[in-house]
Amino acid sequence: MKNLMFFFIVLSMFAAGCKKTPETKTTNYEFEINTSKSIGASTLVLKTINDSRCPINADCIGAGGAKAYFKLTANKIDQEIILCKGDCSTLESVANIKINGIDYSLKLIDITPYPQLQKSNITQTVKVELTRA
Repeated sequence: MKNLMFFFIVLSMFAAGCKKTPETKTTNYEFEINTSKSIGASTLVLKTINDSRCPINADCIGAGGAKAYFKLTANKIDQEIILCKGDCSTLESVANIKINGIDYSLKLIDITPYPQLQKSNITQTVKVELTRA
């Protein structure tokens, strides 16, 4: 009986000492220019893309970079978010944002297609990852 009581006391201590870590949730989105995605009561829109990466099969001095310009509308307030991939100087590929009081991380995954020497009419797509912190 003493052993059983000791077992329950130890088990209770472990159960009381455990903390639940907040669950992170990641969602992937794909955007074309002027497409929007709803995130709760907020809206995220890809406004424009500035792609100056070195085209495939070209000889370039630098690799260049690609910038995606977003507009986040939350509570009737607009916020501009610029994400960059490649040679971006001070711009980052990740932005920490707050949506409806919740912290998120918006990460630029890719901008496709990669530039080519011959211009094409293929629509560019931006892939991002939104993670709830």
